[in-house]
Amino acid sequence: MILHSTHVYAMGDHPRSTYNPVRVLVVKNARSIELRIKGSYKKVDFNTGTLLEEGKALQKTAIHAQDISFNGIKILPEERTRLYVNNRQFRGIIDILKDEEGKVFVVNHIDIEEYLYGVLYHEVSHLWPIEVLKAQAIAARTYAMYQKLVTKNKFFDLTSDVYSQMYGGRTSETRSTRKAVNLTQGIVLMYDGKIFPSYYHATCGGRTSDVTTLWNINLPALKARRCDYCKMSPHYSWKKEFSFDQIKDKLKASGYDMDIVSIKVMERDNSGRVLDVLLEGKDSDMHLSGNKFRLAIGPNELRSTNFEVRHRDRYITFIGKGWGHGIGMCQWGAFGMAREGFKAHQILEYYYPGADLVRVE
Repeated sequence: MILHSTHVYAMGDHPRSTYNPVRVLVVKNARSIELRIKGSYKKVDFNTGTLLEEGKALQKTAIHAQDISFNGIKILPEERTRLYVNNRQFRGIIDILKDEEGKVFVVNHIDIEEYLYGVLYHEVSHLWPIEVLKAQAIAARTYAMYQKLVTKNKFFDLTSDVYSQMYGGRTSETRSTRKAVNLTQGIVLMYDGKIFPSYYHATCGGRTSDVTTLWNINLPALKARRCDYCKMSPHYSWKKEFSFDQIKDKLKASGYDMDIVSIKVMERDNSGRVLDVLLEGKDSDMHLSGNKFRLAIGPNELRSTNFEVRHRDRYITFIGKGWGHGIGMCQWGAFGMAREGFKAHQILEYYYPGADLVRVE
């Protein structure tokens, strides 16, 4: 069903959709976790479902890797039960498992709508206009459903960090973010009848990028767009200085061990983002894509690949614009559009041209 724009604003009384779970990795590479349960629960074998334990409550308990069998554990809380992992409260079911290195990881099975309650707070400010929150809810729901369709990991669909979607569980829910999710319940973006990866980022710095510059996807809904709406973003322009030694250490930690003497930008896309970086060293040179270089230096320090390089003695200064990969919806741009009176569907139509709003059950 293709929704007309007016339908986006008549969703509050729509019946709750059927249970549609996603699996989210919420703890990884841990030696132990702390588990606390307020209310009735069952602990069962992850593979067989055999009952291991049941109770009315569980005081804070440390679960170490050696406490977990090869099969793993599944915690099944009753509806009103409150479940905490490392002091964060989660809705839904929890799997406690061990990876191949014997480290603990935890996966939260949760209905996608309730999952989104714990996403929005981390992706946009809960104090922003409701139209931004609604647009973000639809984009995040679309991304989650796409990942669920294409994931090849047998234990989880999404992670809870910047490499997927930030997710903090029930602890991160607010009234406004729950409202935005409820008002857009079940609504996703589709292009040509298919769900697509609805990427988004904090600030584009004036222009988004074509998805083909970063990923092997050719999709008109993720084409570059001019953006005049994010100029009020605190991330619109930035500057970051590193010593050569700091750059060398960061590159080495990412597997690029060389004694650099200069960094040169060799190629950019139409939005100004760096596609190719030349690292000149004392003994050899190396080319890296702009994205790989940014990830090696640190995506929170080198905020985007839209930067200029300045050398001064043994220091390198990056002068840049925007924060994030620049594909899809610019979140600060969405904020600017909402401030000018644009509605959620208009924001999405702008950043994902040609996409349809579709309700999925």
